[in-house]
Amino acid sequence: MQNTTNPDTPLLTESYLVVHDGTMTWDIPGSNQLAGIHVQRDLGAGTFRLEYQRAPIVALAQNWLVSRGADLGQVTPHDDGLPTCDQPSRELEQRLAQAGDRYQIAASYTSDLVLDPAHSSGGSPSADDQLVYDFSTWIIAEDQWPEFGEHPVRVFYEDVDYLGRSYTLREGGFPDLDAAYEWTRCAGAPDNPLPPLLVAPPSARAAGALAAGTPAISLSPPRSTSVPVPNAADGRTPRPKSR
Repeated sequence: MQNTTNPDTPLLTESYLVVHDGTMTWDIPGSNQLAGIHVQRDLGAGTFRLEYQRAPIVALAQNWLVSRGADLGQVTPHDDGLPTCDQPSRELEQRLAQAGDRYQIAASYTSDLVLDPAHSSGGSPSADDQLVYDFSTWIIAEDQWPEFGEHPVRVFYEDVDYLGRSYTLREGGFPDLDAAYEWTRCAGAPDNPLPPLLVAPPSARAAGALAAGTPAISLSPPRSTSVPVPNAADGRTPRPKSR
């Protein structure tokens, strides 16, 4: 959370928040459960204006807030109770939060399901440690300014280890939206890894960029929208869980 005060008073003029809405687990399957909230207060008129944007992952909620003047460091959650992640995940989150409108979101899906194999097969309910937790999010995005040799479509995949209180965020490259959607049919499966971003070796990329006179890419403030996509999840029982 970030709060801005009036220089002449201790009263707040603006607030930026990243929040989790646990009720979304009961909404349309796959709905975004996070949101960025921006509150602007007119102290003279005694009024306020509130805007919000739903997002599938924290980094995209931050992206929306940063475009409205938030300091990324102040809208980054800091809590010992939050799930941890590795360095590649942190770097990707920071890049997405500061990517401006480079990535246009085509679709996303958030899963927060608890699977009981015994119950689904007709057996008696199992103990809690036998349950299978499926907390994950995939995002399909089009890169507005892909570098030479990179696929123009990305899939960002966040996989949460519920019991281990950790998660990872990774990205893969695809030649088109159809290929990205096809990957999401088995998102997270061990035999379905995310493909690499590059379709040309570094030397060829460098030569192609030089020949084309490719300019350096600058980031600008975002346009981030996500469209929930239905998921076939027969036999799975959703349970609200705040991450």
